[in-house]
Amino acid sequence: MPTAITSLSAPEQQHMLFLFLPMKSGAHKVVQSLNETRLKLAETPDNRRDTGVHFSMFYYLPAGQTPPGLKVKSFQTEEGKGLFVVQALYDADFKPYIDSFLDNDFIAGFLNLVLEYMDESGIVDDSDPTSANYILKNGKVQGNPKEFYCLLMRYNFGDPTLPAAAKTTKIGKYLLTYTFPGLTVSNILDNYPDAETLWPTTPVEIDFAVSKKPVC
Repeated sequence: MPTAITSLSAPEQQHMLFLFLPMKSGAHKVVQSLNETRLKLAETPDNRRDTGVHFSMFYYLPAGQTPPGLKVKSFQTEEGKGLFVVQALYDADFKPYIDSFLDNDFIAGFLNLVLEYMDESGIVDDSDPTSANYILKNGKVQGNPKEFYCLLMRYNFGDPTLPAAAKTTKIGKYLLTYTFPGLTVSNILDNYPDAETLWPTTPVEIDFAVSKKPVC
């Protein structure tokens, strides 16, 4: 008889990426390129098991603006810089997660574009091996994986050592909970009946019923 999961190896754990990247003007093109990259990936072998991504969110905030619709300050841009916010829940450790993107030429090309639009002035010198400028001029992201990890960690609020859990006493700078700890993307594709039919590699258009707003 099955028993509750009480131990998880590193590849079975979920973690959170939460990037706040300083950007030059015109970085809305990064979001456009991201969508184009997603469509291109639909024509390539299924890489969902490699990336282990359960969820992702991308948001670009131009310089001098605040997110609309909120009554308190939240994401804020540095003076003269835009902000590219990236959030994701992913399986395994930080290195294999990022490596799965660097191993894909389409995604690596997108990551290079992100670096082209980054504005690290006043944050890190261009001569620093972990700077966007240095990486772009010396082999780009695929030629500088370790330096790219460091660049991401400079702007990552997420803690790659803090696993999501249903019950935990290990609370760091945030509490990361998860409904099904240990249910990796690979497990879902391998064990869910008709997984490939329900969630095909090639995205399909979905009609969403209208969700009601609460009465305030």
